[in-house]
Amino acid sequence: MHIRPAGVSDLVAVSDIASIVDPPHDGAEFDTAYYQHLLRRGRVVVAEESEIVVGYAAVIEVDGAHHLSDFFLHQDLRGRDIGRQLLDAAWQATGRSAPRQTFSSLHPAALSLYVRAGMAPRWPLLYLHGQSTALPPAQLHVASCDGEEAASYEAEWLGWDRRDEYSYWWRHPEGQIFVVRDGTGPVAVGCCVNHRGASTLGRLACADSSVACDAVAASVRWCDDDVLVSVPGVNPVIPMLMDAGWRVIEHDLYCSSEPDLVDPLRLLPHPGLL
Repeated sequence: MHIRPAGVSDLVAVSDIASIVDPPHDGAEFDTAYYQHLLRRGRVVVAEESEIVVGYAAVIEVDGAHHLSDFFLHQDLRGRDIGRQLLDAAWQATGRSAPRQTFSSLHPAALSLYVRAGMAPRWPLLYLHGQSTALPPAQLHVASCDGEEAASYEAEWLGWDRRDEYSYWWRHPEGQIFVVRDGTGPVAVGCCVNHRGASTLGRLACADSSVACDAVAASVRWCDDDVLVSVPGVNPVIPMLMDAGWRVIEHDLYCSSEPDLVDPLRLLPHPGLL
């Protein structure tokens, strides 16, 4: 087994592994823009056996914490300690004392691997699907904005510098960035993307948890009629969506080395980029 840094030339191999481990819905293709962003933004490594790529992992830095964006390993190789080696290689440049976080699938092997790496499960991330028109109307205004504007608001509210991610969403061929305002000014920023053939509220950051429900209702209406959204299971948005007939179609677990790296009441995260 050989583990090395990934490159643009590994795109097809990485896409194949991701499709095998996490089959795409509706024939949607691998998001090449996302993979290229990970190469620019963080550290991506691949595992090879007999010169064939059998797994890959990617880590980016978010506000001093290191977020494991992607981790895929061919099912036939599980149980051979390759996953740990691949994860160690992805973390290599971060140092063991740096805070760590990821969204784990419910596969027992994955969760065990992350717990051994010092990341404890904190809360579920629920993926919900539903009709935006079923939600109560919100007295908020949503409009397009550019990445610099959205990043500046989020830096003010959450203290994070996410210019790289908003630049990625701004350039993405199927991405849109928006700002949500009430009568006094901006209260939330986020992005809508097309993920696996479906309109998705890719991420939403709120100035205060008290505006989360109204901001989500306004945002998903702006995105499309039929929308996917990922919400921390402790967020008050969940009852509103469920009451409107939205369904949980899948869920992951947020795992972290420290309990307060993310505020799940003010952030609806992007699983890969947080």
